[in-house]
Amino acid sequence: MFTELAPLVRAADKVVLTLTMTGDAMTVVVMPVIKNAADAALTTPLSLTATPAELDAEFAATLTGVTDSHRSLAEQAEATKSILDAAKSTQSSKATKALAKAAAPSDDAAAAGDDDDDEADGAPAAETKVDAKADTTAAANPGTDLASLL
Repeated sequence: MFTELAPLVRAADKVVLTLTMTGDAMTVVVMPVIKNAADAALTTPLSLTATPAELDAEFAATLTGVTDSHRSLAEQAEATKSILDAAKSTQSSKATKALAKAAAPSDDAAAAGDDDDDEADGAPAAETKVDAKADTTAAANPGTDLASLL
């Protein structure tokens, strides 16, 4: 019986066994305790009620089946977590690239504005007025075109 319990005990923080008698029937409750379970189903208790002779004959086999199911469920939960983490990482990198791409055109516009200021220093006053109108038009339409991010 303890050989069959060992994998369940390894997978949990602890396993609580409760034995009660009601007449000739014995109830055995095997409850794995896992503090940070990936899935709540991993902490579902196993409760068996039978005569002591029936429990002697079938308890070990039943416990092995439950332990295998727990192992499979834990592996599935871990695989799902890995997939979700990978998807989150991918989406995060896509968002970072989109933000960097959106920021690049505004850097070019700022550089072009700096060039205009340098040219305006030696230019006549009429050209300076034209540049001022272009700057107010750009200021009237601030923001990022969200469609360009897709």
